[in-house]
Amino acid sequence: MLRRLLERPCSLALLIGGQFAFVAYFSFGGFRNLTALFARSSSPVVDYSRTHDVYTNLSAMLNGGTAGKRHGAPPYCPVTSPLLLGPLTVSFSRVPTLDQIRAKNPLVQPGGRYRPTACEPRSRTAVIVPHRNRETHLGHLLYYLHPFLQRQQLQYGIYVVHQAGSSTFNRAKLLNVGVKEALKDEEWDCLFLHDVDLVPENDHNLYTCDGANPRHVSIAINKFGYRWVTASPDRT
Repeated sequence: MLRRLLERPCSLALLIGGQFAFVAYFSFGGFRNLTALFARSSSPVVDYSRTHDVYTNLSAMLNGGTAGKRHGAPPYCPVTSPLLLGPLTVSFSRVPTLDQIRAKNPLVQPGGRYRPTACEPRSRTAVIVPHRNRETHLGHLLYYLHPFLQRQQLQYGIYVVHQAGSSTFNRAKLLNVGVKEALKDEEWDCLFLHDVDLVPENDHNLYTCDGANPRHVSIAINKFGYRWVTASPDRT
């Protein structure tokens, strides 16, 4: 039957035309579009070609804080912060000093603590950062993380746990110490165990906790081409 169809000029032309269209579609990235067509996602499409300055909207928080105090007790913050931008512009060309970071974050209190003044935060997050001899990474992290968390309208504290001496760096022990010290200050809703060399790039990646399960918020990083990295069966 197939042979008879191929002997007909119209059928042969349709077959060749279909093959040509198929090849052209895949040559211009059609597989990605085809996947999106048959596996639609409910999550919003994010345009990573357009990024925003990480300090955008901080002036809105300053003005909102003044208004909130003037009208008495503030309401709860929205479930989704209206200050979120999405993809952020991240550059490591210059290392910011601590004085520069303080100047750009006037609402942050001593000790790296912040609480929204225009609304009552829905989440209280402590960020625990193990550290030793990584001042350059720490400067970049603090420069980007403070405005990142403020736009999420969280109450937060950043705890940098420094290991002195020249013995082997013990990240796990520093995290344990950081958690213990943070809980002495406050009953935090959420504890984030944060590497000093990981800078978040999209403020829709919320630093809040799931009440039932732990979360991993850095499953895709630039070092691995933003792809999930899975351990091989022989690794433990």
